Amino acid sequence: MSEAVQANAPVLSVEALSIALPEGGDRALAVENVSFEIRPNEVVCLVGESGSGKSMIAHAVLSLLPRGVGIASGVVTVAGQDPSKLDRRALRSLRGGDAAMIFQEPLSSLNPLKRVGKQIEEMIAAHQRPVPSGPEVKQRVQTLLTQVGLPNPQLLEKSYPFELSGGQRQRVMIAMAMANRPALLIADEPTTALDVTTQRQILRLIDDLRRERGMGVLLITHDFGVVADVADRVVVLRHGKVVEQGTVDEVLRNPKAAYTRELIDAVPKARFADIHGRVVRPEPLLEVVGLQKTFRVKRGWLQPPREVLAADGISLTLHEGETLAVVGESGSGKSTLGRMILRLTEPDSGAIRFGDQDLRQLRGEALRQARRQLQIVFQDPFASLDPRQKVGDAVARGPMAYGTSRADAMELAKKLLVRVGLSDAAAGRYPHEFSGGQRQRICIARALALKPRVLIADEAVSALDVSVQAQVLALLAELRQEMQLAMIFITHDLRIAAEIADRVIVLQKGRIVEEGLTADVFTAPRQAYTRDLLDAIPGRSFFDQPGFAVTPEAQAAVGVIS
Repeated sequence: MSEAVQANAPVLSVEALSIALPEGGDRALAVENVSFEIRPNEVVCLVGESGSGKSMIAHAVLSLLPRGVGIASGVVTVAGQDPSKLDRRALRSLRGGDAAMIFQEPLSSLNPLKRVGKQIEEMIAAHQRPVPSGPEVKQRVQTLLTQVGLPNPQLLEKSYPFELSGGQRQRVMIAMAMANRPALLIADEPTTALDVTTQRQILRLIDDLRRERGMGVLLITHDFGVVADVADRVVVLRHGKVVEQGTVDEVLRNPKAAYTRELIDAVPKARFADIHGRVVRPEPLLEVVGLQKTFRVKRGWLQPPREVLAADGISLTLHEGETLAVVGESGSGKSTLGRMILRLTEPDSGAIRFGDQDLRQLRGEALRQARRQLQIVFQDPFASLDPRQKVGDAVARGPMAYGTSRADAMELAKKLLVRVGLSDAAAGRYPHEFSGGQRQRICIARALALKPRVLIADEAVSALDVSVQAQVLALLAELRQEMQLAMIFITHDLRIAAEIADRVIVLQKGRIVEEGLTADVFTAPRQAYTRDLLDAIPGRSFFDQPGFAVTPEAQAAVGVIS
């Protein structure tokens, strides 16, 4: 660490920072007059919705702003250095040396063509002088992989990124970031797409490393549960401006800004004692009986394929107008189950009964007609939409495939876009012109265009801001009532399951370990695995404690109490 850090000076100082956007954008400045600092052994969280400028600030700290975007005014100081005034060699030394960054999506941050051990070795060799010997570097890699809690480091260092789970890849990214003992760690949404237990492990790992090494942490997140668990101080951003900052207790318990109050209110609080799920007792609409699925993964020329059991005798029922949540960790078989119901993934055995038909026995046109009544919304709306196809065409394409004229299909598409909270003018625009939440609304409109009876939502809100997440969940609840939709809601977030589901199924390693009414499962879980999932919910210890309530003075200040 630098002398400035050792003297307890701020490891990061941001003073009156403004970042200019190219002409023609939604606003002239991505970030306007932002100031805060981070001292050694301190965690500061930047929170706010997409487009609030969080990631822009993080990229400015390491001088990684995209072409056409630059610092208009203000000063950023990292461990006593101004990154904007460093030459290329000094800047390279700063990145990965005194300051390191963990990005949101580790798979796109790691080189897919290099083994992970080699990538960590490169990080060490690039920054340590004199360069350690080969054996020393290899030992250092083993030590780092062990410190971040990865099993069997000798085997894992020889793996490629695609061979690892999301949590393992994120741990590799943390190992790379920690390789040169940085004074500042920047973590940009490091746990957004991870299940609750992996998320808890990653956050604990970052906190342990922070305490052990005395580094400062800038954590970017939209999850106030994460903020409650790890932050010392919080900076709330909106449209590039700081609307509030203070200690975590001050901001969460006594918010002064209406916007902060709205963000906190949008967090599913997981007060499971207040759950009032409906008891649904009509005839089953969909029955799944004994689904089995084993994936065989090739490992090399001389090695037998590795078998992964994704579904082990899964059975469930879904009733008209009911929402069934399927929860569990990554790799538990949740998404595989959803894809098997639609026959997007073929089961090895079992039955899928929809009405008086077994979907597993259908072929060709019969299967195509049955799928009209079962639709799916995937996790990533941008990957789900054709970037070259206008939104109206994407929504209208389904009805047209089943015989509706183009004019009628486009009229239906415009009505559905309005119904999901967009304007009919959205039909003439492309997916990249919309935010993540808006793109997910488009995917919902596309799924509803065929008037399905069953909607499968596969992690449909997991990557959205809490406020946008709340809007999409409210929309799904309205559509369920309005269209008598039955929904299978696949999620790793038990707070969301508690808010939206009538019944819950808990999956572990392809097996159902617990099921029942949401209130019963979440207030009196029978299985230790379910209790572990509940205990891992971020922020639960803060938001669910009996004394948690925003003070009346704070509520009155933001207009919650008239």
